[in-house]
This record gives sequence, C-alpha cells and structure tokens, in this order.
Amino acid sequence: MILRGEYGPRWWEIAPAFVALLLAVGLPMAVVGWLWMRLGWWAGLLAVGALAYGVRAVVLRRREVAARNRRRAVRFTRTEIDVADDRGFRRIVGRLLVRDGWTARGVVVNDGGVVHLVGDGHGRRMGCAFERGVEAAGEDGPRAAATLRPVSAAPDDGPEEPRGPAPLLLIVSAGSFGRDRVVWAARNDVRLVDGGQLLRWASGENLRVLLDLDIDG
Repeated sequence: MILRGEYGPRWWEIAPAFVALLLAVGLPMAVVGWLWMRLGWWAGLLAVGALAYGVRAVVLRRREVAARNRRRAVRFTRTEIDVADDRGFRRIVGRLLVRDGWTARGVVVNDGGVVHLVGDGHGRRMGCAFERGVEAAGEDGPRAAATLRPVSAAPDDGPEEPRGPAPLLLIVSAGSFGRDRVVWAARNDVRLVDGGQLLRWASGENLRVLLDLDIDG
C-alpha cells in the first residue's frame, strides 16, 4: 500500500480501538467463565442474562437518543414556509407535530376537500386546521401560497372521551388572525398559531412551550 502511494492507518493508531474492543468483549466473557467455574452453571447463566440485558438497554438508549436528535433536526425556514403550497404547508406542520411527540394524519373534513390533521400525543388528542391569515386574504397577499382555504370550525376526531384532558385544537396560519377570529378561538378553547409563532415553532421551539401547554388542564 505504501509503495503504491496509498497510506492507511498505522498500527499504533488502531491499537487503542483494538484494545478497547478486546476489553469490551473479553472482560465480560472472562467474568462469566469465572462465575461458571467458581459458583456453578447457574451463576454463569445469570451473568449472561445480565450482560444481555445491559447490552439491550444500551442499544435501545442509543436508538432513542438518535431518534430524538433526528426529530430535533426538523426545522424549516421562512422561505420554505412562504413557497409551500397547501399540501406542502400541511406537510411542514405535520412534521413539526411529529417532531414534538404528536402523531399526525390528514383527514378530509367536508365535501369541499378541506383537510385537517388529527392525532394524539402527551396523553391527549389533537386536531389541527389551517386558515388564510388576514394579511393574505387579498389577491396580492404576501404569503398566499403558504396558507390554506378558510375553515369555520375547529377539527375533532370522533366523540370526546369521558375522561382525560380535552383535545388540543389548533388553527395554524402563515399570516395573522383577525380580532373576531381571536375572540371566537378564546371562547371555544381553540389555540391559534399565527405566522410569527409558526416561525418560532419551525425554528425549533417545542409546541408545548410555544403554547404553554404544560399549564393546560
């Protein structure tokens, strides 16, 4: 390899990793063998079981951390939100919900083809609708491509459970909400996410922090 001008790692560079591998594999096996010889087969089997449980716990923990890191990496820029069409906008919001521990699936809620996202998470059900903000209501609205057709009511996914927290009902817009809509939402326990909040959410802020959901009933 060296004569051909190709250089790989030297033996002293890989030696620490090789020694660590030997210790990680050989030391537990040596302990199992010692217990087997000194205390009997039952002690060896117990040690093998404990070793297998420990390895499984480490692997599951590493997978959990990796999955959490992947979820945290889900972020969107203002440009991505602005240029999204209806389907793309729903996809962005759906991915943000999943990132923050909710499930999200699209359902058609009327004959006009209006789509809501429904799901659950953190011990409560969730319904998410989309609405055109007041600043995008005209033909020349700055973010018309990133908003959906209006909705007249918050989504619901079946009858409310007799016990447990009330469903989280959201209406998300890339624009802003009019005063009448804000008053309606307050009276009907619907949470509004306007364009400014959406940017904070898309930048990495958790929905539970964004909407102070931890203090909700």
